Amino acid sequence: MSDKTKPSAQWEGDAVARRLRQATKPGRPSAVQVFLNDEISASDLPEKAKQIVTDMSASLNLPADAIKLGKVFRSAKSFSVSTDIPDVFDALAKCGDVKSILESEQPDILPKPTNVKDA
Repeated sequence: MSDKTKPSAQWEGDAVARRLRQATKPGRPSAVQVFLNDEISASDLPEKAKQIVTDMSASLNLPADAIKLGKVFRSAKSFSVSTDIPDVFDALAKCGDVKSILESEQPDILPKPTNVKDA
């Protein structure tokens, strides 16, 4: 994304974290895709993802298994995280190494047919 292109308000980190906070309950985890800043090289991505998850756990005083690190995607400079603790998403959105976050589960985005007649 170029410097001139800004995401719409619904895709900014705070808005995504707010939606995840509403959807996440104890025992009902949510997953998020975390995109890192361009300065982080793809080869450093796995270690950086582990470091971010470890730092989040420590800063929020969470047990070691409260945040689960998922797949790491080097080409997208991203990794997935799942947790049932809503505060994690707020912390991720504010993390300096994080460019943006996005819910892993998206609502149906396909267009709906209009002017449909009964057969």
